[in-house]
Amino acid sequence: MIINAPEFQKAIPIIEAIERAGYEAYFVGGSVRDTLLHLDISDVDIASSAMPEEIQRIFPITFDVGIQHGTVMVLHERETYEITTFRTESKYEKFRRPEKVQYVRSLQDDLKRRDFTINAIAIDRHGNIKDYFNGQEDLANKLIRAVGNPEERFREDALRMMRAARFVSQLDFEIEQATKEAIIEYHPLLSKIAVERVREEWNKLLIGRNRKGGIKFFVETRLFQMCPGFQNREKALIDLALFPLQFKGTTIAWTVLIHFLDLKDEAIEPFLRQWKCSRKEIMDIRIGVQALNKRLQQFWDYPLLFETGIEIAMQIEAIIEGFGLPNQSENLIELNESMPIHTLKDLALDGKELLSLLGIQRGGPFVGEIFEELKTLVLANKLENSHPAIRDFIMKRRMIYLDETFAAVYTVGQKDLASEIGSGTLPVLATPALLAMIENACMGIVKEHLSEGDTTVGIHCDLHHKKASPIHAEITVTVRVTEHRGNKYFFECAAHSQGHEIASAKHTRAVVNANEFMASLQ
Repeated sequence: MIINAPEFQKAIPIIEAIERAGYEAYFVGGSVRDTLLHLDISDVDIASSAMPEEIQRIFPITFDVGIQHGTVMVLHERETYEITTFRTESKYEKFRRPEKVQYVRSLQDDLKRRDFTINAIAIDRHGNIKDYFNGQEDLANKLIRAVGNPEERFREDALRMMRAARFVSQLDFEIEQATKEAIIEYHPLLSKIAVERVREEWNKLLIGRNRKGGIKFFVETRLFQMCPGFQNREKALIDLALFPLQFKGTTIAWTVLIHFLDLKDEAIEPFLRQWKCSRKEIMDIRIGVQALNKRLQQFWDYPLLFETGIEIAMQIEAIIEGFGLPNQSENLIELNESMPIHTLKDLALDGKELLSLLGIQRGGPFVGEIFEELKTLVLANKLENSHPAIRDFIMKRRMIYLDETFAAVYTVGQKDLASEIGSGTLPVLATPALLAMIENACMGIVKEHLSEGDTTVGIHCDLHHKKASPIHAEITVTVRVTEHRGNKYFFECAAHSQGHEIASAKHTRAVVNANEFMASLQ
């Protein structure tokens, strides 16, 4: 039986109820077409000679989802079905919607208003086919032909031209010549259609089995010129058409499209906003483009996989052979399984405990920066993702995160004079003595963060001694840690006396074990 699909069988009681009330009802539209093509269907549409108010009287539970256009939704056995009254339509408004709908009792009159012959076929509940426009013949010949006059069909609803391109890709059909010529002539009307509706058809075209044919038709008929960001981009579209692999989702399809369009990162979001993509779609596609461009240069690593996410990464790997690289999905899965963290929530320290370690009540942008640093180090295998390791790391860098400064006060003594040290002949603070004060202050700010037995040694200093200081002058040295990398601390320092800055310096110290360091000198 031609309507043995479960979707039809579940809906037959709906048609039977309408017929018992004295009206006609048929399955119509895409479900009929796909059934005749032996394709799976997901839902069914029903057309009836019953008026909307008559449908409402037949069924106890209905919803007015599109009653102004003759459509009533019926609830039956926890399933909903849209039932549309046979109708004809007057002049179309803005090349998309009819200004007025006129209900009729004739199925043939209803079917002749539809877009293509392959969509103008009806089936009754017994499986008998009603085909007034030779749609079955066009299905057999894999041909997309407008019902009646193609020019009238496209002037009525300009989106039908985009649907034609979609069906070329989705069904792997050809376009009948008169229909194609009408699309070429009337392609500017596509600009009158809401971009959301155009995008819906474009998305289906992208994932169709004959994307190459669909895009070729899209370009040949100049429809692409009416779409956001596609003007004069034939080459990129043809590159997409010739891409050898089929896309299993729209995210990866848009990702490859933008790759061929060669859009810079900052241009991706404005381009997708023109297409009225959602925030999530924009985010996923942008991540996909960034990841694809990197994947073409290298294999996945922890940082790249973390930023991309395994779902999008697997989509990219599934089509990477189209760019001439081997598919390494198995290696990608292994990498994902071995990755120490997949989100920031996987870190062994949460935000509340971080604030506690820092001794503060409220966070700020710097908290996010700290977690980014932790993520980077953990993914680079430079920091173990364990509570003790991260806690120790935070405590050693606490002074950096809080931008703490350490101040030490020194008095210039006889031994600190240049004339005594031999670095000069005048009785003023010697630069080597000033350096010793700075080093001592730097030692002071980090000593509480050192492990037992460790100390620091100075390995570099860029000192600018700006002003002389006499004996007995009071010198205030302030230092702060600007970076802690490996076993090295980096400092910014300043020295003041009598309200003037007398010196500034950048200093680096290395953490060493005191006993091991001294033993190495023997």
